[in-house]
Amino acid sequence: MKMFTLFAMLTTTIVTGACASEADNSATQWTSNSLRHALATQPTGDALRGEQLNERLMCSSCHGKEGTPPTDRWPAVAGQSESYTVKMLLDYQSKARNEDNRADIMTAVADLMSEQDISDVAAYYASLPSPTLLEQAVPILVTDGDKDRLITACASCHGLSGQGGIKGTPAIAGQSRETLKRALEFYRNGQRDSDLYSVMRQASLRLTNSEIDSLANYYSSTN
Repeated sequence: MKMFTLFAMLTTTIVTGACASEADNSATQWTSNSLRHALATQPTGDALRGEQLNERLMCSSCHGKEGTPPTDRWPAVAGQSESYTVKMLLDYQSKARNEDNRADIMTAVADLMSEQDISDVAAYYASLPSPTLLEQAVPILVTDGDKDRLITACASCHGLSGQGGIKGTPAIAGQSRETLKRALEFYRNGQRDSDLYSVMRQASLRLTNSEIDSLANYYSSTN
């Protein structure tokens, strides 16, 4: 019964949100100060309660019971930093993330969550073991970028092993291939625009399709 009720609430929220999307101007536009303040004022997360919410809110149906998705279609969240997960959920609540129907689903879920819920889920995902990259040939864009095309090295923000945490960036080691590819494509065409100071939009603007494939293959290949 609880599962059916939640499904009905999600469906209603998605339909309502779709009808009102053109008139919605509430999306959060972050500055470094406003984001820092939002993260600093979040309640302390409880990972144990977050694990329960991962099931109760059906997060596990897409992201997996232990943060690893059942298919490549959905993002991996195991080992993700608390600050990044909090920002993403706040972005979905304000509809700053609205690039496709997956964002509609996430907005519906995030709308059901309190500040404490968000902190708890973020704490749970951060508590899970982080994936590690396979030993493999490293794409030149990861270590050096491309100065001629003004492409910043991925490692300068996401770290040499994709661990994230630099300038608030997410961990991307072990992220699903399709999620990485979709994110870079959406940033490149402007469909996804919730990145602070357009950093990812600028970084992906000049990437070719083959380069996006190469980066997605590299970061999704784990032990």
